Order: sequence, then C-alpha cells, then structure tokens
Amino acid sequence: MDAVRRLGSYLQVQDGDGCRHLLRVTSVQALSDTDPLRNETFITAAGRTIRVLQPLDQIVELIAPGERLTGEAEEPAWPF
Repeated sequence: MDAVRRLGSYLQVQDGDGCRHLLRVTSVQALSDTDPLRNETFITAAGRTIRVLQPLDQIVELIAPGERLTGEAEEPAWPF
C-alpha cells in the first residue's frame, strides 16, 4: 500500500511508524519535502504534522487531481 491514498473526500495516511490516520482532504494545510532526496513528505493537517514515506508529487495528485507542481525542472537548486 502507498503511504497515502484517497478514499472519497478523505486521505488515508500511514506514517513512518505504521500508524494510520484518516484526514479530510480539505484539512490539509501544507505539504513539505522532508529531505533533498524528495522521497518522504510532511503532511500538516488540523495542526498536526505527519511524516509519510511517499514523494510529495504523488500526494499532490491525490489532494488536487490534475494539478501539477510547475517549474521544478527549470528552477535552480537553492544555494543553501
């Protein structure tokens, strides 16, 4: 199973420790990469941050189908 999957208007999230969470899609406040490898993501929802073992790009598609992160390939890496 992927760490995050969509179930109607909810996201079923399995964190890095194996605990499952069911979040309303509209409660997601932020998504953040956890490291430069971009293979894990922090999901902030309802004031709580959950670390999941799935890339941010895959999670964006579940929250907003058809939306893509644009410009990533053209932008230079941050200097820090």
